[in-house]
Amino acid sequence: MQYVFSMTSRMVTIAAASALLLCVLLFLLGVEIGARMGHPAAVLAGPAPAIAASVPTDVLPPQDPSAASSASASSN
Repeated sequence: MQYVFSMTSRMVTIAAASALLLCVLLFLLGVEIGARMGHPAAVLAGPAPAIAASVPTDVLPPQDPSAASSASASSN
């Protein structure tokens, strides 16, 4: 038994439009993935203050006020 497969101009148009739409969607997906990979700190910045707020102050290392003042003096 033989099958004759022919594509009408309407079927070609639908196939081309579908292929174009697929390419556009894949491109946009790549842009979104690239944007998320480019800014990993922005994704992790949300929970960081809550974690830092839960750390007791007696566990943190002591701050040296002379180091902070010398750093601000050197930037001026």
